Amino acid sequence: MAVDNLERVGNHAAFARPGRAGARGAGAGPERGLGPGTKASRGAGGGRLMRKTWTQLFAVVFAFSLVLAACTGDDGGEAGGETGAETGGEATGAVGSYSIPESTVRFGYYPCCADQSLWAVTHEKGFFSDVGITLDPEGGFLYPVFDQITPSMQRGDYDAAATFIQGYLQTLPTFGQDIPPILFHDIYVGYAILVSPESSAKTTEEFMAEGMSFPDAAAAAVSQLQGESVYTPPHGQVQPPYPQVFLNYADMTYPGDLNLQFLEDNKIVQLSAQPGRVEFAIPYAAPVLVQMLRNGFEPLINTQQVLENDVDSENGQLMTTLVGSSGIMAQRSWVESDRDTVLRFVSAMFRTLDYCLDPATQLECWTIEANQINATQGLDLIPEDIGVIFESIDPLFPWEEQGPQLWEDPNAQFYVRDSLDVQIASLIENGTLPDQEYDIDRFLVAEDIFFELRDLQEEADALFADAEGLTGEAGELVAQARAQYDNYNFLDAVGLLKAALGQ
Repeated sequence: MAVDNLERVGNHAAFARPGRAGARGAGAGPERGLGPGTKASRGAGGGRLMRKTWTQLFAVVFAFSLVLAACTGDDGGEAGGETGAETGGEATGAVGSYSIPESTVRFGYYPCCADQSLWAVTHEKGFFSDVGITLDPEGGFLYPVFDQITPSMQRGDYDAAATFIQGYLQTLPTFGQDIPPILFHDIYVGYAILVSPESSAKTTEEFMAEGMSFPDAAAAAVSQLQGESVYTPPHGQVQPPYPQVFLNYADMTYPGDLNLQFLEDNKIVQLSAQPGRVEFAIPYAAPVLVQMLRNGFEPLINTQQVLENDVDSENGQLMTTLVGSSGIMAQRSWVESDRDTVLRFVSAMFRTLDYCLDPATQLECWTIEANQINATQGLDLIPEDIGVIFESIDPLFPWEEQGPQLWEDPNAQFYVRDSLDVQIASLIENGTLPDQEYDIDRFLVAEDIFFELRDLQEEADALFADAEGLTGEAGELVAQARAQYDNYNFLDAVGLLKAALGQ
């Protein structure tokens, strides 16, 4: 059945999603260590771009004490954007006021896939507006093809854009450092070479059913591709060459031993609906993969098979480091000049991930995404297809999993630094990147953003303890802070709590 094929594409045993309930509070992740690749200066105020210390000035003039009581205020969201950790969480004055400032973010995304269409959910559910953000254009610019994303960011058309991070590593020697990633939000483990139901070619599974070992079966399967026409999108050629892992089993070379035919993913699925037109395909978009599997295509070979049957081999280890990540790239100038808006923007994304993973709300998330992908890509997905993608092909990394899966543990399977090191090395080896040193510390702004949000979360935890039992106007601010905190907007949770405590 096609559904069986879907479930086998990427849900390998090494990816275990820990429980999510109750993980937001203090102690929601292991302490940061100084493991390999981390900056030695990342302790106590070093290494990260930290906010200025907030000091709210009160004019203590006894003659005008009543005026002071009526007018004591704050700097709105600007005041909330600073940590003021030296106050120790104790009330220092009258209750203040606090509001989240309005801001506009120029943003674009290519709604080809489930992980690239999350923004439709964020916008439609009002998660951006809840943190004062308006997108320009309304709802975000929809790129018609993937290849337009990086050039538009190079021109400065947008402050941020959703993208496949590995898809622009080739720009690191030139302008790539000007548009670093500020968030990694999922991992794509659905890589596969598909074969038409009309083809006489045998799959790896079929060869294994005849008694072959996995390496021999994989070699027999991929050797059938020698010189054959294989459809794939053009942007795959500037990404780490995962098809080479498959071809390694038959001592073949990618792309030289294949006759690649370049079409955008949505065009491939449309062409494949015509009998006899597409025998082999290497799609990159998960919705296209899902629809082609439903239409009868099967994996000639896929990532799941390699990781289940050969993960300890050199080839298997290479595959674990070539799986790719989607996220957000942003103008470095924007990140440095409007840091608070960046933090709010990212917090809205974490709220979206939670919404799409929560059993109570995930069907609405899937429906919004399926509708947008169908409308823009000409596909015929049902909402449950999006669920299959997030379960088996594009596992998401919500807030609670960011630290242990991506940033804190050098031994974690998806530790970003190790993955990028291997991917850059592969691009150097195939000639896409020049052989030189690359400053990954500077590139990984997403790591700094994560730890900055974590620091704000921990600060909010301490302030909640100090604010326990507050009532009246102060109690209302604490309630607002709790709502922001629960939606991962730790920045404004801190601001509201400080206002409640009169800090």
